Formats: sequence, structure tokens, C-alpha cells
Amino acid sequence: MKAPPPTNKTGRMTPLEVSLLQFFLAYVQGASAQQLVDSWASLLSLLKDGLQMELAAPGKFLLLIILNEFVQKTPVFEERKDQKDLQDVTQKLVEAISTVSGLSLEQTTWLRRNLAVKPGPQQSPDIDGQTRDMSLSSATLEMEEKADRKKTLGGATNLQYSVQALSLLAEVMAPLLDVVYGSEDKERILPLLVTVMTNVTPYLKNHSHHNVPSYVVCSRLLASISGYQYMRKAWRREVLELLLDPAFFQVDAACVSHWRAIVDHLMTQDKTTFKDLMNRVALSQGGAPLNIFTSREAEFEMRAQLLKKLSFTVFSSELDQYQSYMPDIQERLAECLRLPQVPSVQAQVFLCFRVLLLRMSPRQLVSLWPTIITEMVHVLLQIEQELSTDTQEFRQHLKNLSTLDSTWTVVGGNGLNAHNNPQWLHLYLSVCKLLDLALVLPSEIQPQFQMYKWTFIGEMGTEKQFQLLPEFVPHCNRIAALLNTKAPEGSDVLFLPEPGQPILSMTRLQRLQDLQPFFNTICKITQSENALHMEQVDSTQLGFQKSKSASDYRRSSSSDSHGGADLSERRRFGMQRVERRLELDFVEPLPS
Repeated sequence: MKAPPPTNKTGRMTPLEVSLLQFFLAYVQGASAQQLVDSWASLLSLLKDGLQMELAAPGKFLLLIILNEFVQKTPVFEERKDQKDLQDVTQKLVEAISTVSGLSLEQTTWLRRNLAVKPGPQQSPDIDGQTRDMSLSSATLEMEEKADRKKTLGGATNLQYSVQALSLLAEVMAPLLDVVYGSEDKERILPLLVTVMTNVTPYLKNHSHHNVPSYVVCSRLLASISGYQYMRKAWRREVLELLLDPAFFQVDAACVSHWRAIVDHLMTQDKTTFKDLMNRVALSQGGAPLNIFTSREAEFEMRAQLLKKLSFTVFSSELDQYQSYMPDIQERLAECLRLPQVPSVQAQVFLCFRVLLLRMSPRQLVSLWPTIITEMVHVLLQIEQELSTDTQEFRQHLKNLSTLDSTWTVVGGNGLNAHNNPQWLHLYLSVCKLLDLALVLPSEIQPQFQMYKWTFIGEMGTEKQFQLLPEFVPHCNRIAALLNTKAPEGSDVLFLPEPGQPILSMTRLQRLQDLQPFFNTICKITQSENALHMEQVDSTQLGFQKSKSASDYRRSSSSDSHGGADLSERRRFGMQRVERRLELDFVEPLPS
């Protein structure tokens, strides 16, 4: 590597140094732990020489991968000098990769170091977070084969290398540092992490489309280091600022799972952080304005965002993790509901209700269910009212009013909900998603809802009761009838529901009529269940039950005998998919 032989460098080809390191990595992966320990002096010399050489970025990546392979396979050094050498070379390699990761950053002011992301497209790394080191090095080699070395010197592929450097740090840095630095040396990691975070934070503050690849890998990197409590000082302040940023949810959907882990670690590693967040939400609910220069609409939007962040924090936790805060959470929700008609805030209240259904045990929600049902019924009645008054003349009249004062038709409790106004449509969708979730969750998770279920979809075997009580019709049936009356051509359009999964997957409504298939599907499912129930009742009254076929009996006996574990696994997988649906509802569109 110090004196490579002459080669014919025609066209695009991998540098010789990178090929040699690729070959040496394969040897290290196949060597035994004892062989690696015996060759430590030679390996240390190679790493030091590699740092002093002007290696291309892929060569530096391979040096760190080789070091990580050595550390993970060998025991801790007994000699203090060897351990100190290992820590020093690890620090220098991580700093070198961190420098490469900052190639897509530029300084915005000359007075102080203030970094921002350079404009321009970025290339996603071909590195999966689950791949092993050999796959990582193969991706490095392939990327280098595609890159022109002359362009590299000119900075044309800096964006490509910066994203790949961040991906490499996300995969190996945290576990590598945890092993290299023993319990007595953990404090020495913090200055190194602060240096790395200097190049990571600017990417996390940029929510533009072109920065998505860097944002995704930086989120993964932050999630990896946040799992170590002693590293908390290096990232706590930055993460809290990012969480309180108004653009926090303007991210790619792939980042949400990483941020769930980050926020959970932020709150659980220090018990006062969640209290501080609760206090911020309480402050935003106060009677005094947040800022004398803030408009009322901006104030409501800020309150909605804080409530959404509280919901995300609870969603990132374990079951009943915040049960002791339930009275405070319930009080915050009640304060939001006491506001005048503000659809943006109300929508976040219903999102919080959905989170609580998944993160709190039934006994913690007993006192909350009357509020949930009351608010759901209230909004469903608003939907009925809007459908009943949605005429051409009314829409024109409302349009004329909105040209005079747009806020009057949105806020103020005047009874006019601004037909097809985006904020109200979002509120209607939030209520329907809460109802959708409540209907799909097993009864043992939410037994209290079973007492109110008839209000929305009716009860089993109540078809004949409807004839005796014609004045009662479930809310879903009434809304479905109104929607089908306004658009008869869509009365046969149904969603195809999956067992144990919510029906609604959309994140936005264009118009109220988009909910027609949802209500029609609920009514169709209820009618089918009622028909099956009445058939079973009639069979029982005749003195016998419907017999099982041989195939039915075989299927049921087989599932009863050894299907318990499979049923539990299916339910766990089903709940994961339900939570994934909820994750997507936190994501907001990236700024254009």
C-alpha cells in the first residue's frame, strides 16, 4: 500500500489500496481470535499507516470495518498500553469517518461554526442496517467501481460518500466504542461523540426532499447511540431541540421507528424529561397567549403540535409506562376539548385517544371512555349535519362568507364547518380512524367499548328491534345512508378488510365523500354478522346446532390442540401492523 506497483488506470477502476484492504478484510473475517491477537502489532501499524495515507473514502471505511471485526472477535487486552493504543486508533478512525460524513455540509457564517446542508441531490447508500461487515465492504467496492476517481478529487461524489460514512457510523460506531472503552474509560467517549454530533445535527435539522437519505441514516445513528445511557450527555440537548422543532414530523416514513426508540430513550433515561414535556403542554393550554405577537390561529397550531408530540412520546413507550401520568394526560386532553371549535387541536386529541388505547391497560382507561364516546358522537353528528346541509346553494353561500372572513367559517362555534375545509376533513378522518381501531381491537384489550359499541354499529340480532324502535339507527348506518343518497354510484364500493386490521389506511381526505366506502364496509360487515347470528339463534331454537363438516372439525380441533402459540404469534404480528398504521399518521409531508 505504501509503494503500490504501477497499474494501467484506464477508465473507471477500483484503487489498488481499496482492493488490498478488501482482500485483507476477507482474511480477518476468516482468522481465529488467537491469530488476530498475535498479529495485533502488525494490524496497529497498518491502521496507523492507513490514517496517514491519503486514502480514498472507501479505503477509510474498510479500515474501520477491519478494526470493528478485530474488536468483536478478540477478548479485551490485559496490557494497559495495548488498550490505550486501541482506543487512540479507534478515536482517530471514527474522527476520519466523521470528517467524510461532513463533506455535504457548509459553513453559513464566518464568525462562528454554523453548519448547514449543501443544496443538491443525495444518493441513498446501498447498505442495509441489518447487513454484516462483508456485505458492507462489498457495497463499498461496488460504489467505488462506479465512481470516477477524478471526480472524487473534484468533490462530485462527496454527497455519495457522506451518506455512506453516516451509514457506516450508524452500524458500527456505538457497539465498537462500547467495547473499546472499558467501564473506567466511558467518559472519554463523550468528546468524540460531541465531535460526531457536530456533523450529524445539521442533517437532522434539514427536512428538505434532497436531504432524505442523510436524514434517514442520521436517525439510525442517533437511535444506536441513544441506547447507551452514559452517552446521553452528547445528544440530549440536540434531541430535545429537534423534538420541539415545529417541523419534527416532516420526515420520511422510514425514520419514525428510529425516532420512537430515540424519544423513548430520551424520556426513560431521565425521569424529569417527560415532566418537562408535560409542563410545556400545560403551559400552551393556559389562558394567556404564548406570544403577544402570535396570532390566534398560530397559537392553536402550536398547541396541536405539542399535543401531537406528547402522543408520539406515549406511543414510543411500553405498556402502562406512563400510567402514573394518566390524570395529567387526561386533564390536558380535557383542556384541549374545552377550546372553541378548533379542528386541528381536536384531531390531535383523537390521535392521542388512539395511542392511549394501545399503550394503556383497560383499567387505566375506565374514566376516559365516557369522554371518548361523547366526543366521537359529537363529531359524527357534525358529519351528519354537514351531509344534510351540503347543497349547491349552501356551498355558494359559505364560499361568499369565507371571502369576507376565512376564519369565521373555521373557528368560532358558529355551526358552519366549512364544507371540505382541510382542517375539518382531517378531524373527520381522525374520528373515523379511532372508531376503526376500536372496532378491530379484541374485546379483552378494550372491554369498556363493548358497552358503547351498539351506538355506532348496532347490536347482534337487533334487526327485529329496529322495527320496534324505528327512531334508533346507529351512527354508521345513518352516515352511510346520507353518503349513498348523495352519491348513489358509490353505494356498492367497499374496502376489502383484513382480519384484525383497521379498514382505513389513507392519511388525508380530499372530500367527505371519500369516507363512503368505509361506512358502507362497516355496515356490510355488521349485516353479515347479524345474519350469521340470527341463523345460529334459529338453529338453537329448533333444538339442534349447526353441525360441522369434517374439514371444519379437523381445522378447529387442530387449532385447539396446538394452535395457541400460533394464535399468540398472529396477534402479536397483527398488533405490529396496527402500530405501523398509527406510525404513518404522525408523518407530515416534506416541505416543497
